[in-house]
Amino acid sequence: MANEYFTDEVLLEVLKSPEMLRVLRHMHLAKVDYAKNTSRYTEIPLMRVTDYMKRLHSMRLLDIYENTSIKRTSAKLKKSAEVHKHHTYYQINRNGDILLKEVTPENYFRLIGPEVIGSLCHMEAISDFPDIKEKLMEFNLLDQDSKITELGNELLKYGKSKQKVRC
Repeated sequence: MANEYFTDEVLLEVLKSPEMLRVLRHMHLAKVDYAKNTSRYTEIPLMRVTDYMKRLHSMRLLDIYENTSIKRTSAKLKKSAEVHKHHTYYQINRNGDILLKEVTPENYFRLIGPEVIGSLCHMEAISDFPDIKEKLMEFNLLDQDSKITELGNELLKYGKSKQKVRC
C-alpha cells in the first residue's frame, strides 16, 4: 500500500527499528531538534541517534532546519526563548507525520503477515521454525530470550480481537 509520501520499504524499515521509530516520534513532539538533545530525551546513544536522523533525512521523513536561530515556538522542547544554532537541527516534515499515522497494528499485519504474528500463540513450537523466529525478532515481537515483547502482545491481542489470529 505505497502512497505518494513514502513506499512500503520505508515503512518496513521504520517498523523494523523501534529506536528509529522512537526518534521519529520524538521529532514529532519536538518539531525541531538536534541529535544530542534527542539522545537525552530518548535515552538512545548519541551515535545511533545521529545515524537514525541521517537515515530518516535520506528517507525524506526529516528535513534539515535551515534558519540561523531557533525560537521556542518552533522547537517545543527548547529551554530558552531563542538560541543560535550550534548543531545540525532537523525537523519532521509532512512525510514523517504521515508515516507515524501509518504505524498501526493493521500495517504490521499487512507487512509481516498474520501467520507470522499468529505463531506467537505457539511459542513451544517456534524453535522448529527459525525463519519465523528470525522475522519476529527482526520486528521486535520477540526478544533475545525468545520471550514475547510488549509490542508482540499488543499485536497478538489486536489480531485475536479482529479475528486475524486464531490461538
